[in-house]
Amino acid sequence: MRRHRGLLWGAVCALVVLAVVGASVRAPLKDWWLAREACGGKLPGGDLKTVRPDTRLGKQEESFDEELGEYHCVLTTDKDRVVVAVDTYPDGPDRDKEMSFIGSARPPYAVLPGGLPGFETDNSVVYLMPECPRGGQGATAEHRRLLVGTWAFFAESREEKAAMLRIAVRMTNEVTGKLGCGGAPLPAPEDGAVPDTGAHVPRAEVKGTACGALATTHVPAEGRDGRVRIAVADGGVVGRCTLYAPQQGGDGTRPGEPLVELTSWLGDWGADLRVTGSLKGEGVFRQPSSTDSLAWAVAECDGENIGFGAQLGEDYSLRKADGKSGPPTEKQRGERSALLREYVGAFAKDQVRRGKCTGLRLPTAP
Repeated sequence: MRRHRGLLWGAVCALVVLAVVGASVRAPLKDWWLAREACGGKLPGGDLKTVRPDTRLGKQEESFDEELGEYHCVLTTDKDRVVVAVDTYPDGPDRDKEMSFIGSARPPYAVLPGGLPGFETDNSVVYLMPECPRGGQGATAEHRRLLVGTWAFFAESREEKAAMLRIAVRMTNEVTGKLGCGGAPLPAPEDGAVPDTGAHVPRAEVKGTACGALATTHVPAEGRDGRVRIAVADGGVVGRCTLYAPQQGGDGTRPGEPLVELTSWLGDWGADLRVTGSLKGEGVFRQPSSTDSLAWAVAECDGENIGFGAQLGEDYSLRKADGKSGPPTEKQRGERSALLREYVGAFAKDQVRRGKCTGLRLPTAP
């Protein structure tokens, strides 16, 4: 009896060991299979391994509607957190909603290297905007663009950001191929290239740079000894120059409150992102405009529209001349409109010269 009981316990223990071993084998196999199948099997394995956290994978999903031009794929952990997600946004309400969401958070955005047409938001989403004339007609079809968003939630380090960018370019090329967009694929980023949030430079040293307008114009007194964030990429869709006040109580090496923001947007993305602020109406992005919150200039580069904006910092725009917060007076509104026109004029003229653009139109007083 004792012998039979020992055999029974031995069999139970063996089954437990087999179950544990089986589970330990199945989990890695499942991870391997999910990583291999995710996004149609097009995710580069090495880069996926870099952006993937040290945890088990949970599931993968993929859908594609060629007629609507919509693609979606996502790979998640076993805790249902996104590892990589890719979505396309063709013309229509969904893209308008996505662009509005992007624009609801105040920039800066990180510009992309190598002239890649897009930017990165502050939560590790890379938006690329390749030309995709599919479905377009006439002159505007040549520069019709598709919005492709790639999210790598866990990408934080420089190595992870580089892998994230490579994944975004790879998947964007895969999607444009599926949709028959035509044209050359986006170039692969150079080894180690990452999105650039910009360099902080003392205002006294920005003359001659892409943000030199902030050195040659009459900036607010609080920013004369401030610093400028330069985030402008050659050939990129978006560029940004931000003037910051010196950090109060510090040695001036850390940026303080944003005072003036200059932006450039290639194509009609500025209008979609609502950087045109209170300016409303069909085609407003293609017309120069001036208010006390935004000055907007327009030009044409390589046959594509480009817009230049000048805005005051979000908090600074509510400050009165006496330093107190509150809505500006009518006189202050007029003075701010004039300053913003000065800023955008200097910025746009320099950018047009650098980009060999034509047809610059500057805003005039209302």
